[in-house]
Amino acid sequence: MKFKDGDRVRVKPHFWWPNGGVGVVSLPPEFVTQALEGEVEFTGTQRTIAGKDRIITSVWIDFDEPAMDCSDDGPYIGGAVSMEYLEHMQSGI
Repeated sequence: MKFKDGDRVRVKPHFWWPNGGVGVVSLPPEFVTQALEGEVEFTGTQRTIAGKDRIITSVWIDFDEPAMDCSDDGPYIGGAVSMEYLEHMQSGI
């Protein structure tokens, strides 16, 4: 499934984002791209890394309302979410 800048998405609850959320696919903020310099950086709205047993592609999401992740360090106004936990939302919902 493809996601592009501006797509409205629902984050399905899972380990990293236990309460899920709703938001918009977007480019990550500058401070995020700077922090990842020299590592696996975002290419547009996405970033792909080699996991222990699979390839993981995540997408940057700007949340409609701040969301908590599993670390309880939030709430966060945006974050990287694995594509497998995203679903498109229809316009007007």
